[in-house]
Amino acid sequence: MYLPKTFQATDPAEIHGFIEAHSFGALLVPHGDGSLEIAHLPFLLDRNAGPHGSLRAHVARANPIWKLAGRPATVVFSGPHGYVSARWYEHPREQVPTWNYMVVHAHGRLEAPTDRASLAAVLDDLSSFHERGASEPWRIEDLESGVREDLLDAIVGLTLPIERLEAKFKLSQNRSPEDRARVIRALRERGGPDDLAMLEWMEQR
Repeated sequence: MYLPKTFQATDPAEIHGFIEAHSFGALLVPHGDGSLEIAHLPFLLDRNAGPHGSLRAHVARANPIWKLAGRPATVVFSGPHGYVSARWYEHPREQVPTWNYMVVHAHGRLEAPTDRASLAAVLDDLSSFHERGASEPWRIEDLESGVREDLLDAIVGLTLPIERLEAKFKLSQNRSPEDRARVIRALRERGGPDDLAMLEWMEQR
């Protein structure tokens, strides 16, 4: 990824927080001929597994991506993004529009399949994570045993120990303080969900 230092994020805690907030990622694994197998999956981040953390997920057994285990792989996590108009700048006739966005690439080697206990654990952990706050959260253990075993037979667990993280948070850091303030004001006025999410990050940094 083209990653100018101006837009590079390096704080592990901040990057991990971003992954957890935008945990639906795209897993890309190359075939031997250079073509890509791609799967869009909800991931769980284990922050303390290895030097950079580890990702867990699962796919249908019929999905061929798990058979590429052992190959280098990348998971792309995308966050808020949006158009930035040149008219928002102090000198719009001297500028061009751009796009602000946030993205993290997690690189490693795909491991699959996991053992059955690990597969059951990723299902339990995924539902616990996404059901948090519910008054009566759904739990995999509430399934009838036959249904649960059939489910486990039909899927494969994946693990990606993270060897390297790249994070690009392009949030008008290359603009003057006056232009950044103008962009923030314009995003607040436009008020879309991504605009407001970007505002939070811009105001933190």
